Amino acid sequence: MKLALVGDIGGTNARFAIWEGDTLHSVRVFPTIDYAGPEKAIEVYLQDLELQRGDIGYVCLAVAGPVDGDLFQFTNSHWQLSREAFCADLKVDHLLLINDFTAMALGMTRLKDDEYLTVCHGVGKPDRPRVVVGPGTGL
Repeated sequence: MKLALVGDIGGTNARFAIWEGDTLHSVRVFPTIDYAGPEKAIEVYLQDLELQRGDIGYVCLAVAGPVDGDLFQFTNSHWQLSREAFCADLKVDHLLLINDFTAMALGMTRLKDDEYLTVCHGVGKPDRPRVVVGPGTGL
């Protein structure tokens, strides 16, 4: 069975992990300045885990910047990613690129009650809009 790789790539760091079953493991952080692009950082990550190209079937990357088309230019980084070239180079079957704040907003729908941080005391209304705030390199 092929594994799934998940990642959060910002202007300063790229974080990768393996999602297997219902478990996230092997979290590693790579400074983006140390690598020519995401494929190179992922190659090193796979080597660290003694995995090879083709062992990963699915990749989901949350990326800093607007996502549209084949070529993605990372915000605040020299990195670029061509979806087609990425899949061919790493022998990946499926690649999903999503904006990093979209990923955080989606993650909010999965939080358990004890994972929320109270900013202002009051009575919560779960059916009301929520907000995602984060500094990132660009703020």
